[in-house]
This record gives sequence, structure tokens and C-alpha cells, in this order.
Amino acid sequence: MSWNGTTFDRELSQAFAAEGRRSEVTAAGVAARWRRFAEDCVAGYAWDLEDYLDDLTLRTTLAAVLPASAGPEADQLRAAVEQDDLMLHQVLNREVFPRQPADQWWLRNCPAYAARHFCAEFEQAYGVQIQPRSRFDADVAALVGLLTDGLTPAQACLEFRASGRYAAATDGLFLRAAREALTLDRRAARALWSWRTGKTTDAEFRAAFSEPDIRSAKTSMGTSMTFRFGISAAVGPVEHDPTTAFPILR
Repeated sequence: MSWNGTTFDRELSQAFAAEGRRSEVTAAGVAARWRRFAEDCVAGYAWDLEDYLDDLTLRTTLAAVLPASAGPEADQLRAAVEQDDLMLHQVLNREVFPRQPADQWWLRNCPAYAARHFCAEFEQAYGVQIQPRSRFDADVAALVGLLTDGLTPAQACLEFRASGRYAAATDGLFLRAAREALTLDRRAARALWSWRTGKTTDAEFRAAFSEPDIRSAKTSMGTSMTFRFGISAAVGPVEHDPTTAFPILR
């Protein structure tokens, strides 16, 4: 889907700025971002809580500005958002924040499932448990499996890139998956990011990852996950508010 009207994009940017959002947006960009968010949630949200809340705020902004927008471009944007809402509502189907506006289900509800680290972060913030299930976690397990089969970290990353898996298709998720499957220091993470974003060649990447301090994780995936993301602190009574990254204790 594409939008031809630069005039509408300018009006949309002005409306976003009036709501306190970034002042330069396009209808196509906004629609693409909401679609990516919906698809990520269906796959089992694997980004951070801050990212999640920012995308929810995008939808709240759209709810504020779209009713006053008119014309074919506005109608196309509304249709795109509504279509992705249907997909997203299948996952954000559990009401846990009843004090949010009744017509803003994306704020009232939480995902039925998500990646392990997001589940832990969400529980720590709100005291709400989410089922740990995602394509991302399955992809991390697959990457760990390549290492278990005897591949070097560089070989595993090269094969993972060619696998077509969900986490292998996005630069950011690829780096997250590698960090969970490998023990990477900052220098190693920079080397992987440089290669993944096309700044270095496969040969340069292999050379960087052949050094002794680049090694695969020694623990099992489950142990590693528990160590990094385990939540042991008890959370008191919480007034749920998904517009902030921290719970309001009463």
C-alpha cells in the first residue's frame, strides 16, 4: 500500500506534533510500523518493554488524530490500521489494565504470549505473568543447536543468517539472538553488528570470531535464560498503568 499525498503526510505530521509525538511522519511509515508491531506480537513479542509501550503510544496517537482526518489517504491509513488491529487483537486478548479507556483495548490488554525476556520484564514492571512462547525463543534454541552440533560461533551465525528464520531476518533480533546463544563481549557484539549490517565481509567476520575470547555459551539454553532473565523479587499490589514503564504501587 502506498500514499501519494504529501499534503496529507504534512497534515499528519502536524497532528502528531500536536499530540506530543515526533513531528515528521508519513502515513506509509506509520502504517508499516503498526503492521510490524502486530506481526512481532503474533510471533511472540521479542523486543523490550520500552519498545512495546512506545508502539502502544503510537496507536493511541492514531486514535486521537484519525477521526479528524479526511480524504482518500486518511481512509487508506484507517483501513490499514484496522486490518492490523484485527491481527493484533488475537494476541492482545487478555484484559489486565481495566482502568484504561474502554475503547483503547491495546492499553487495557496484554499479550497472551511473548518471548521469555519480555515476559520477565513485563512481570517485573506490572506483576502480570505472560506465557513464554515465541518464534524468537525457538530461533535462539536453533542457534544454540548449531553450536551443540560442533559449529564454531562464526559458522553458526553464517548458517543462521541463511536459515530464513524469524530472528535472522531483522538486524536487531539477529543480534539479540546471538547474544543469548553466545557469550559476546562488547567488542564481539560490535564485530557481529558490523558484519550483519553489511559493513564487513564474511571473511572479516570469520577472522574476528576466530579469536580465543569469542566462544559459545557453556550452559544450556534454559540455564542461561534463567540466569539472565529470572525474576525473584516479589511485586506488591499494583495499579496497572501501561503508559509508563514502571508500576504504580498503592
